[in-house]
Amino acid sequence: MKVTDRVDRPQRLAAVEATGLTGRRDVPGLDRLARLASRLLDAPTTLVSLVTADRQVFPGRAGLDIGETPLSHSFCRHVVADDAPLVVPDARVDPRVSDNPAIPDLGMIAYAGMPIRGEGETLGAFCAIDSVPRDWTDTDLAVLADLTAVAESEIALVRAAREAERAATAFKSVLDVAHDAFVSIDLDGIVVEWNHAAEDMFGWTRAEAAGRVLIDLIIPPEHRSAHDSGLARVRATGVSALAGQRLELPALHRSGRRFPIELTLHVTFGRFHGFLRDISERRAAEDLLRRQAELIDAAPAAIIVRDRDGTIRSWNRGAEETYGWPATAVLGRNIHALLATEFPFPDGQKAVERALTSAGAWTGELAHRRADGTELVELSRQTMRAGPDGEAEIIETNADITDRRHAERALEATERQFRTQFHQSTIGQLIMDSSGTIMHANNAFADRLGLTAPEVVGLHIADVTHPEDREEDARRRAGLFDGDFGSYERVKRLLDVYGHPVDVRVAVRLVRDHDGTPLHLQAIVQDITAQLIAQRERDTALAALTDRNRQLEQANLLKLDLMGMLSHDIGTPLATIIGYGEVLTESSLSPRQQAAIDRILNGARRIDVLRHNVLAMCALNADRLQTRREPVLLATALIEAVHAADMTVPISCPPGVMVLANAAHLQQIVVNFLSNAAKYGGGATRVTAAPTAGTVEISVHDEGPGVPTALRAHLFERYTRAAGVTATGHGLGLHIVASLAEANGGSVTHRDNIPAGSVFTLSLRLAPRP
Repeated sequence: MKVTDRVDRPQRLAAVEATGLTGRRDVPGLDRLARLASRLLDAPTTLVSLVTADRQVFPGRAGLDIGETPLSHSFCRHVVADDAPLVVPDARVDPRVSDNPAIPDLGMIAYAGMPIRGEGETLGAFCAIDSVPRDWTDTDLAVLADLTAVAESEIALVRAAREAERAATAFKSVLDVAHDAFVSIDLDGIVVEWNHAAEDMFGWTRAEAAGRVLIDLIIPPEHRSAHDSGLARVRATGVSALAGQRLELPALHRSGRRFPIELTLHVTFGRFHGFLRDISERRAAEDLLRRQAELIDAAPAAIIVRDRDGTIRSWNRGAEETYGWPATAVLGRNIHALLATEFPFPDGQKAVERALTSAGAWTGELAHRRADGTELVELSRQTMRAGPDGEAEIIETNADITDRRHAERALEATERQFRTQFHQSTIGQLIMDSSGTIMHANNAFADRLGLTAPEVVGLHIADVTHPEDREEDARRRAGLFDGDFGSYERVKRLLDVYGHPVDVRVAVRLVRDHDGTPLHLQAIVQDITAQLIAQRERDTALAALTDRNRQLEQANLLKLDLMGMLSHDIGTPLATIIGYGEVLTESSLSPRQQAAIDRILNGARRIDVLRHNVLAMCALNADRLQTRREPVLLATALIEAVHAADMTVPISCPPGVMVLANAAHLQQIVVNFLSNAAKYGGGATRVTAAPTAGTVEISVHDEGPGVPTALRAHLFERYTRAAGVTATGHGLGLHIVASLAEANGGSVTHRDNIPAGSVFTLSLRLAPRP
């Protein structure tokens, strides 16, 4: 492989860019390594070099003022190209580099470089340079190799910290989309957590709910005794029988309104954590389904739910009365065998199955036999849908039309009377011969076409039918004469005298004599123009609702994907930071290096604690932190916070003061106050702690311009920022601080400093004395 081939490999260049160091100079950890190498090797110049496609950059350097050079001046590119150390006692006589312009331009005579690797690629070199010829000893090269390994770890730490910061920012955004109410109480039933969703659900603000007994807020009177007994049992045994279960319970709104909730309970560290969801709509839907089931059971028609193979799954009271079989006797049996189903057309059952498969529905006549042997003729409407288990099921509605069929025969014997009624009907009616020629038409039908009844007689039905519907008309008529069915109904379009379409529903029946010989066709024609308009509007609304439901399902899947992604992307690099940090603490380091490693480990561990708290909430659809408070020595905690903020600020704290708090949360709050003072107030001037009766006030003072008056009422709300401020931020810091304070049983406030500036105060409870 050529030198340029290995240097220019896209994978290697991507790995170099991924370090985030190609645009940075004087990275403190790498600068310290370069200076250490210079001292140990007695070399005037040492460099941590990352080789890109056209230059080499020095995020760590000693003895060289410039932060990068063109690739033409690079010895380190040979280390990358060979993926091996490069040792040059005198570059002027070494054919590999003797023509390199760095020799006259930078005075590079002797060179020793070790490959810096990461992500399976050679990123650059850790090199030592002398301005005079030099024979590098084995000890020199061993020291340089060891320092190169440390540089690789430092680069990995810098990259991991960068990725962790990105992941933490994305994770905070996820917290803003949780919608379930979250309520946490202690073993005495006192509210310690109450999120915004809980405010909306129960009508109590967080400030009103915190510190109050839960039964006074949301538990109906008749359940309060059981609630108290349950708390007492957990206090005595340390075990909750309800933990991890989903419970449906009644709850009270502040207004006194009762509503059902679903509660998922968890017990951790002497706290009860509940995730609550208002299930009023679900209950209403269940009630509606129950009422619909009652209506179905009360319907006079036989309504049956069966599998595609005919296995009966549901049998209403109408079916019991129609067929004489109780539901307990027929469930699980085959409907066709039980009722001796017969269809009045060839291949009947298979034809129905084909219609159900292709169209999802079938309507027609069939014959059944009752338990007493009586035969019934029924009009059956069958619809196929997906059942609860995802398999197809058939809803079959059968109406007994036996008497109607008898009446039709009687009607055929009194045709003259029928004709009188025919012409007086307000519904369009026709009598046609077997070819479809209109023999009789009443006024109602003629009016639909803008003609008179005599003008219609003699026309073929195709003459007044829309061209696109004529073929289906002929097919249906053929089916009547062929005996496929005795009658049919369909929606079609007629044409009026002006050629305009008229939407109608037609029911056509072939009239036969007692011997079965066809006599004529009877048709009932109903104008359904208005009905179709309403149906189209309903279908449009249903399509919009279906699309919205699909969008909601996709949003929920995205949320779950983000939760899994964040759990991995935060945890993995954070574990790397902590692991490498602990390895470094076992090395022989200078006090300054040890302090830097300690600062990295303290920050990483604090982020890890927050990650576990926040991930637990996200997995359960909450948007509040959970915390465990323990006695903390305040003076030490304040010193660590100032140290974590990398500041030097005077601290005034009485010795021996112990507060009840989560140490990581306490540090985060104080560090936030210090950071804000640096951004907006010119830097903190002092940190004070003032114990009072049962509490202590921890204050961070600054002498900056202070908080604008218009901003103070919303200072601790989300996204609050003063207009015209150039400092970076999203307006979430003080809101998070306020939430952490409440999670620790405390509060945060702001007041003006005298004569100028601001004082941000955290109030916490003092820890009980042992």
